[in-house]
Amino acid sequence: MENEVTVYDYASHVHKVLMEPNVIMGIGVVPVVAIMMLTIIMMTVVSVWTGAIGLVLYLVSKRLCKKDSFALEILFARIMVPDILEA
Repeated sequence: MENEVTVYDYASHVHKVLMEPNVIMGIGVVPVVAIMMLTIIMMTVVSVWTGAIGLVLYLVSKRLCKKDSFALEILFARIMVPDILEA
């Protein structure tokens, strides 16, 4: 009974950095890139003053992702899913 192998014999340490989500400026990578691209395009096409819209979008996103950093990524994933799945 002393030499019995258990699951705990194969346990390994998981570093905390591997458990944290990949975020840029407090929100997910995909929403940050989408907001930045939208802001740059609007600043190029419309006016430099539309950069304020990008700032507002960032602040709203930061507020939404305060408790769950994957909230916007899940929202984007759900938007991109087609309504009809073809087999």
